[in-house]
Parts: sequence; C-alpha cells; structure tokens
Amino acid sequence: MSTNPIARIRLWGNAVIIAVVVITFGGMMLTQTYWESSPWLVGSVALGYAALSFVSHLRHPDKIEAAWDEQNTAAQRASLVFGYWATLAAFLLLFAAVLTKQIDGGVAFIWLGPVLGIGPSVHYLISVARGRAQ
Repeated sequence: MSTNPIARIRLWGNAVIIAVVVITFGGMMLTQTYWESSPWLVGSVALGYAALSFVSHLRHPDKIEAAWDEQNTAAQRASLVFGYWATLAAFLLLFAAVLTKQIDGGVAFIWLGPVLGIGPSVHYLISVARGRAQ
C-alpha cells in the first residue's frame, strides 16, 4: 500500500463506495424491498469521499503530483472507460429485459445505479491489486 495520503484516501474511498453499494443493493435483493434510504446512504458516502479527497488535496499539496503520476492517471482513465462500457452493457441488458416485460422500467433504472456507481471503482481497485496504480 502506498504511503502517499492522497493515494490511500483514493484507495479506501473506492473500497468503501463498493462496500456500501454492494451491501445496500444486496440487502434490497435479500429482503426484496426497495429501501427508501438507500440513495441517501450511497450518495452521502460518495459526497463524504469527495469532501475527504478535496480536503486531502488541500492539506497535502506536495503529495498531489506523486499521487497522480502517469501510471495512476492511465489507470483512472481506464477505470472510467470500463465504467462507461459496463454501464452501457447493463443498460442494454436491462432495456432488453424491460422490452420483453421481464422487469419493470423503474426496477431497471434502480439497477443501473450499482453498475454506474461502482464500475470505475472496481476496475481501479483491480488496477491497484495488479500493481498498475497506487
């Protein structure tokens, strides 16, 4: 694990977002009910991560360049591209399910959330595990 505080916050922030989304949507799947508080929970965690990231950049300006070197920037871009394609694939699959009346459009819209929310984070954590990012 990196000793750079910005890289550590980025790593743990992505991991926490994945955990919260998986637990929230996994809980909804298990209980087969929509939790009214789930968007607030996931959104609050994401906004908290953004605020923590902003504060860490202000607090450690000398560490920014090392945390965003070429390798990390390439991994971040690849993560965003992966998230885009994962969301597009999920959209097409859910769209087909709606057209064939297997699920409701509202349910399909809800299930796009986890893919959109954690697609880039999952790819980024895989990049870190493979040594392609910090």
